[in-house]
Amino acid sequence: MTVKLPDQPRKHRWVTEAITAGDIVLSVWPSPDDVKTPAKRSRFLETFAKVGNDPRVVKVERHLHDVNGVVFLFHIDA
Repeated sequence: MTVKLPDQPRKHRWVTEAITAGDIVLSVWPSPDDVKTPAKRSRFLETFAKVGNDPRVVKVERHLHDVNGVVFLFHIDA
C-alpha cells in the first residue's frame, strides 16, 4: 500500500493544537475501526502522512503498545 505525501509541507491542525497545549510530542494511534478495512486503513495512513509532513515535525517514532497496538510519536520543534 502506498501513501501519497502532499506536494508541499503544510501545518497540520493536530500539531498546532499540541503546540498550543504546550506539548513537544504528539502521539497518534489508530482506533480498532481505523484498521478494519483497507479503505479505512488507507485513510488513516494518509492522515498520518499529512501530520508527519508538517514542517514543525522534526522526528517520527513508531512504538509498539500493549493496548493500542502501535503508537506514532511526532516530535515537534515549535
